[in-house]
Amino acid sequence: MPELPEAEVICRQLRANLLGSTITCIHLDREDIIRSGLVNRSWYQGATILAIHRIGKCLLWTCAKPPEHRYILVELGMTGSVLFNPAAHGLSTHVHAKIMLEGCRQSCVYYWNPRRFGGIHLLTPTEWETWKPRRDGVDPLTITRHEFHQLIQASRGRIKNLLMNQRKVAGLGNIYTNELLFRAGIHPHARSCQLSPAKVDRLFTAMQTILRKAIACHGSTIRDFRRPDGSSGRYQRYHTVYQKAGAPCPHGCGSTIRRVITDRSSFYCPVCQPLE
Repeated sequence: MPELPEAEVICRQLRANLLGSTITCIHLDREDIIRSGLVNRSWYQGATILAIHRIGKCLLWTCAKPPEHRYILVELGMTGSVLFNPAAHGLSTHVHAKIMLEGCRQSCVYYWNPRRFGGIHLLTPTEWETWKPRRDGVDPLTITRHEFHQLIQASRGRIKNLLMNQRKVAGLGNIYTNELLFRAGIHPHARSCQLSPAKVDRLFTAMQTILRKAIACHGSTIRDFRRPDGSSGRYQRYHTVYQKAGAPCPHGCGSTIRRVITDRSSFYCPVCQPLE
């Protein structure tokens, strides 16, 4: 957390407010929040923000200072966001970087991250090409149904592990993987290549439906997530299994939601998601 929907929500709000603005300064409260490229920081003074894209769970800013262009890559980690006015929402204590701007609605944006699992990379085009393979998985919102079938059938591992592998599928984490597997009726430990075409179809449909609805609800705020304007998401109201161990199955099958702890907790219904 944040996962794909939360990153997309942040991306859209930043894009609506920051494109075309000029960076006047990058101020750091902690220099170690710049995970790579600290020596590049001065280049960004006077650079224009041309584009902001989501790459999996990360945000990629394209900045230009003719004849060059460079990138700001923002990793949100487990608790990060980019905020317009954290002090107005009581969130100023975990601000680690400030990007000062002119020529847009916001004079400053703040990188906020209570647990600091994440950071900022200041990258040249060559450095971006080196970094990119670390998160080179397909995007769940743009992959086609046919491509998704090919991806699933090519893997011999557990389906949940495949969906959370950022080099295979970029953007899914523990919350939405649990939710879409329950919607599709697939056990988290099922072998990917053994899933029937019908189950893969259900999984693809569940993925599209859940992620798009979560984005429309501005993501899930369980503890820390905030949009840039400081507001919370609402999709947590629609969670069916995540962190609901012991609760009755929402399908009314008579069973209760179970929790299995491996590297990450899995939440599932043993009746509706049998391990076949």
